[in-house]
Amino acid sequence: MLRFYVGLLSLSLFSCTVATTEKIEISKESKDVVQEETLDKRCLTFETARGGQSLIEDFVLYRDFLRDGDMKEAFAYWKNVYNRTPAADGRRWNVFTDGIKFYEWKLTTEDDEEIRTEYKEKILSLYDDMGHCYPEQVNFAKGLKAFDLYYKYRGFKEDIYIFELFKKSFYGFGEDVPPFIINPFTALLVRTVVDEIIEISEASRIALDILDAVNSQEDDMHDWGIVKTYAPQRLADLERVRGFYPCEYYLEIYLPLYETSPEDCETLQLVLSRLIWGNCDEDLDVITEINAGIDQYCVIPVTATSLVRDAYQALRDAEYSKAVEFFQKAIDEESDIKRKADYALVIGKIYYSHLRDFSKSREFAQLASSFRPEWGEPHILIGKLYASSGPLCGPGTGWDSQVVTWVAIDEWQRARSKDSNVAAEAIQLINQYTQYMPSREDIFSRTLNEGASYFVPCWIQRNTTIRAKP
Repeated sequence: MLRFYVGLLSLSLFSCTVATTEKIEISKESKDVVQEETLDKRCLTFETARGGQSLIEDFVLYRDFLRDGDMKEAFAYWKNVYNRTPAADGRRWNVFTDGIKFYEWKLTTEDDEEIRTEYKEKILSLYDDMGHCYPEQVNFAKGLKAFDLYYKYRGFKEDIYIFELFKKSFYGFGEDVPPFIINPFTALLVRTVVDEIIEISEASRIALDILDAVNSQEDDMHDWGIVKTYAPQRLADLERVRGFYPCEYYLEIYLPLYETSPEDCETLQLVLSRLIWGNCDEDLDVITEINAGIDQYCVIPVTATSLVRDAYQALRDAEYSKAVEFFQKAIDEESDIKRKADYALVIGKIYYSHLRDFSKSREFAQLASSFRPEWGEPHILIGKLYASSGPLCGPGTGWDSQVVTWVAIDEWQRARSKDSNVAAEAIQLINQYTQYMPSREDIFSRTLNEGASYFVPCWIQRNTTIRAKP
């Protein structure tokens, strides 16, 4: 009687012509990992398969059981549909995506590692079959497969395998790339560069293509908003590789800083150094302008030693390792504590802005603070290091990326309380980043309490106090 009613319902759901109404019985005792036939036979529909009408009924039944949360009963009917008509009506790929749900459910109830491996392999093969039976969805299937491997089954396949899947999906989509691909693809790209397992020329091309895809999106909300807070910052880490990005990249990123603060010495030095690092032609009009600005607003004291002058010249010439070496020697040779602190902080800023080594940057900021305990500038820098670590310590949004705001605000509060000269900047930063703290709901959902101690992991490794966004 149940099949009679389901049969009536299925007639309203599908408009296909069924060749026969032969009854296909379900064997609930069959092996949980469904064994597929050759791919040539794997894309049958209700219209092209024998027993199509009965299979429509099974499709409706398993979807109903699945909707009701009866996974065991749903799986039995799903197996029959998947074995005979995985392409369903030829217009929807639910059989494949539902199959993934079933095996994900089975993973939660299975401890045997050998069987768990079979389930994972089956999930991956379902993505492959989906792309095979629905060629228009092949890029989506590859992207979802890579996404699962990156977030759910990390270590099941090598990172380079996952990276290549993302790359095929990314370029397959072209201008219509979905946002869920971008962040993990970006993270893996940075990792392949750091581990030196990809040619720099190829990695640079991919990075610029990712940036183009992100910048072409006008939507700053929801998924694309998350991407925009993550991908560009992670890709900025690759600036440490000289020659990775062309001059045009540095002009686009850093010229707005110069135009906003054309008389600020630190900004002038940063922008010039970045343009030189990016192999921009030193005869460019803007470089000539910036050099003139540095001559006017970045006057080195006449009392500075030749070593210090060489250090600043190396920084100006984008010779960062040499600049660090010279400033370190200047610290050793200098007897004036204030100057020692100044040089240590410059090294910290070089590691932050140019070499992108946050641990080293904090080390020298702390050294500067040890020379001048009452100085607020080192705490401003350390707070910026922490606040910039959201994409490094998490996906750019969510809990892991938000907790860094606590330790950042801790540092800015220290700066404000110590040094009235930086109090205004510290307050501005505190107000800016308070809005990015976790919500009370997020804190409560983790059975944590406001005011309690919390250890921030990643490279930061600091204790802080739990606070909720106002």
